[in-house]
Amino acid sequence: MMTIDKTLTKTLALQSQAENIAGGGTVPTKMFLSEEDNGYLLRLTAASVKPSSYKIEVRQGHLIIMSLVKISEFEGVPRFMQAFPLLPHVDSNAIEARYVDGELHVFAPFNDNADESENRKIDIDF
Repeated sequence: MMTIDKTLTKTLALQSQAENIAGGGTVPTKMFLSEEDNGYLLRLTAASVKPSSYKIEVRQGHLIIMSLVKISEFEGVPRFMQAFPLLPHVDSNAIEARYVDGELHVFAPFNDNADESENRKIDIDF
């Protein structure tokens, strides 16, 4: 009789899930961008994506939004990832995010006198 290593089975299942996502099994994400009076509002919806899996960063002059599938305590595979260049009249240090009624809202306010953007993570208000 052959014994099955449960750790090996779990690792293979997680790798299979990661390869499915990396191979095109991504989650369709709807994005709506609007220009408001005082800034840009980006709204995102993605079926079956947990709100806590979203990660938002300002990195090297870009707003990066992603949703990660955790495959281990330290590793994750992106289900969704989008990078938006930050325009000079956007105050990247004042970007805010909140999760409202099943949508992720990211607001980037206008400020013609904004300082150069610093790399940072943006917390999401729930």
